[in-house]
Amino acid sequence: MELTLQFVKNMFGQTKPDIQKRLQKVIDNPCQKTWEDAYTIILNPKGRMITLWQAVIAIDSNMPTRKPLDAPWSYIPSSEIIRTAIQKTVLTVELN
Repeated sequence: MELTLQFVKNMFGQTKPDIQKRLQKVIDNPCQKTWEDAYTIILNPKGRMITLWQAVIAIDSNMPTRKPLDAPWSYIPSSEIIRTAIQKTVLTVELN
């Protein structure tokens, strides 16, 4: 998974180590705190920018498309789903 995180880019280019650490934390321990800290991270710089949340929505029908501001997440994706979402997004961008 480390290799995939090295290819995650945002509108400023290669993601900084702190962004990669946030992604790794949610992969290692998907919980309210780590998901809340990572779900808005942009995974690609080209075309329509895709956040981690949007990438998970694309592959997991259990992922809510809305969340009340002051409420906890009703669902947290698993490590496997998060890894797959990141890989699909990064590979799609790299192949285009």
